[in-house]
Amino acid sequence: MAPGRICTMRAATLTDDAESKDGLDVALDARRHLAQTEAAQYDALTAYLGQVAAEPLARAGGVNEWTRYGGSGTPSVSEYAACEVGPALGLSASGGRDLIADALDLTYRLPQLFACLHDGSVDAWRIRKVARKTRRFTIAQAADADRRLSAANVDGTPLIARVGMGRVNQILDQIRIVEDPDDPETRRNEGRNRRSVSIWPEDGVARISGTLTLDDGKRLDQRLDQIVESLRFLGDNRSYDILRSVALGMLDEPDSLDDLYRQVHKARSAGAGDDTQTDTQPDNQPDQTDQASAAGETEPKPKPPGDGERPDAFTRPRRGRGMRATTLYVHFDRTWGTWSLDDVGAITRSEAHEILGHSNVTIKPVIDLETTISATGYVAPPRLKEQLALMNASTCTFPHCTRPARVGDYDHIINHADGGETDSRNGHRLCRYHHRAKTFTAWTVQSPAPGIWLWQSPAGRSYLVTGGTTTKLPGRVTKSPQTRRKQRVA
Repeated sequence: MAPGRICTMRAATLTDDAESKDGLDVALDARRHLAQTEAAQYDALTAYLGQVAAEPLARAGGVNEWTRYGGSGTPSVSEYAACEVGPALGLSASGGRDLIADALDLTYRLPQLFACLHDGSVDAWRIRKVARKTRRFTIAQAADADRRLSAANVDGTPLIARVGMGRVNQILDQIRIVEDPDDPETRRNEGRNRRSVSIWPEDGVARISGTLTLDDGKRLDQRLDQIVESLRFLGDNRSYDILRSVALGMLDEPDSLDDLYRQVHKARSAGAGDDTQTDTQPDNQPDQTDQASAAGETEPKPKPPGDGERPDAFTRPRRGRGMRATTLYVHFDRTWGTWSLDDVGAITRSEAHEILGHSNVTIKPVIDLETTISATGYVAPPRLKEQLALMNASTCTFPHCTRPARVGDYDHIINHADGGETDSRNGHRLCRYHHRAKTFTAWTVQSPAPGIWLWQSPAGRSYLVTGGTTTKLPGRVTKSPQTRRKQRVA
């Protein structure tokens, strides 16, 4: 049990009286037991990291890097110990590292909140959010957050379980600002250095997640609204949310925006009447009507459309010279008789037409994933690397890794120095992190058939990787001390 426990009473809503329990009481008890199980998992994970801390995990010549995944005051962890955790628990590399960081923070920095988790009086997801929010806190700030959020009322329920996460975040922000008034500006600058944008397919659309600077974000927000206003002016009556999505897609095609603004300018000029305004303004100058609107003047409305008066509905033009090339990988599934687009999944004919309708299309020879491509030297040629990038659903072949294979390394399954060929059967694509783990630790991999990889961890756990999926195989392989010594010097 974690030190410093103060949550010794169960919440009043949980009851041990079996006769008075209804379905909701049973659900609450199950929730409490789930929290206690999560706490036991974190205890076991911390104990495991302590057990392997003194073991030489890297082979001779390899560098065993130590990283403090948790906040200040937590012990450093070998990157190769973290590499064992993710696959064993079915997590990606980043997911495994996040779990390690949370477990260490709870054990060493937030012991009273951890005690509440052991008592089952708070959900694990709430505790983990606090661990992440306080990771950059000083030890004193973390201790203050631990004390305030674990404070219990008369029935033993801690504060973190009695308020929403919005209020929790306010408390944590207050602690941070009071302790270090300059910290918000420091965090702002650090946040700017962590900006990123991710786009991934989901149910026939592309979902976007990312961060911008505050000023870029505000300008983008206003620009999207300007495009939406223009589309509606031309008669597009779709919902605001859909038009915002359309507008964001149009930002990738400057020609389409130019065409949109020309249509709007033409329609407004026609609406004002030939006797009141002459369209002599160059296309590359700001719209005078927009300037008048910005100054607070009333925007002229177009005349009710009649025959030949309504502006043509806006459509994205086919772009010619200067169009960006798009590389698409289309696969045919012999089993189901369907086509799919790499990184997206199954696509319809209309989706393919929409994707290709705005791009220069170059047809390349099909890369047969079952054909062996060979090279005479150590370095894999581009065609071989491209073929292997398409294997395993285009992801790194390490268990549970989701990093894209195209940005990974080509790895010889049997070392080239030991006679391993540079070809499709002896090669695969690994992200840099897992390439280092395979090179410098006792992780081993075999490929009994194209598209199938059998991995074995230093602790003897085995995993089958194929088609972008990972299956943990039953049992563990016990390695003799002689075998371990051989692996360390290999």
